[in-house]
Amino acid sequence: MMHMTTFPVPTQRRVARATRAGGPEVLEIAVEDLPPLNAGEALVRVEAAGLNHVDSLVRSGTYAIRFAFPFDVGIEGAGTIVATGAGVPLAPGTRVCWTAVVGSCATYVIAPAGMLAVLPGGLSIDAGASIAHAGITAAGLIRHCPLAEGQSAVVWGAAGAVGRVLVAVLAARGVSVIGIASGARTDAARAAGAAHVVDRSVADVVEDVRRHTGGRGVAAVFDPVGAATYETSLRLLAPRGCLVNYGQLSGALPGVDLNQLMDAGSIFVTKYGPRAGVIRPDAVGTCISEALALATTRPLVSDVAARLTLDRVADAYRALDFGAPGKVLVLPALESTPTRSRSDHA
Repeated sequence: MMHMTTFPVPTQRRVARATRAGGPEVLEIAVEDLPPLNAGEALVRVEAAGLNHVDSLVRSGTYAIRFAFPFDVGIEGAGTIVATGAGVPLAPGTRVCWTAVVGSCATYVIAPAGMLAVLPGGLSIDAGASIAHAGITAAGLIRHCPLAEGQSAVVWGAAGAVGRVLVAVLAARGVSVIGIASGARTDAARAAGAAHVVDRSVADVVEDVRRHTGGRGVAAVFDPVGAATYETSLRLLAPRGCLVNYGQLSGALPGVDLNQLMDAGSIFVTKYGPRAGVIRPDAVGTCISEALALATTRPLVSDVAARLTLDRVADAYRALDFGAPGKVLVLPALESTPTRSRSDHA
């Protein structure tokens, strides 16, 4: 008879919740009962939750993606499976990471098994919570704007969490990547796989990219910055090239001027988001796994700027909003608040 590992399985969880639209001050910690697991689901103890700018945008109540208030916050994390529903191939005790699971800033989450990626032995829990969302974002971007081997692309923020993974995934597909970063962070973009790096703090980005491409420009520009880089990004494109915006760190994009796009070479502009529908929920774990595999061979995991407990979740989001130089993690497993538990078998 096969020995089955027994884990204490909680009946409740503590979770960060946005009570209304606003900044970090609207967050509170709630206690709620955990429902029974359905077939195909896993209960995971969250050991690190990764914070993302999209969290703050949605919580503001003014973003294109909106949730009804109150809602549980956080979408990304890493931890250990403690129980599974029927038909789940992952055993309790398996370390996993994930994204697109709403309410991940909590002591436990229930997630479809297909949305979980197994953490390789060489990567830490912190690494999993820092790379999962970046991995799925990069996977969506390359599906939204497919590039062929030998084409070239510019990646803004190439030393950031998403930027590093996007550079690596594109390079692995034979795309010549020009990474844009600043100062010493250019080393991270180069290590991720960029064929050429532009230090935007000292170089003219348009001039440098045009020179590197023989004056033609690139087939695609991937830009999370938004308003501040929009006009520059248009000038980096070759005729019929595509600007893919996937964030607005500097503010919303301006209105699109079709005549401007025609004059620039009949170029394209698109804004990528989850509603593009290029990744099915059951493929999320597989896409994250691709990024994890790349992260075992090159330095793709961004630095951790802050680690805070769940009770300090508002401070964690403030650090994110004020531009922390790296990933901000919330560590719910450090909380010592007891919960009722039952003995359960996988």
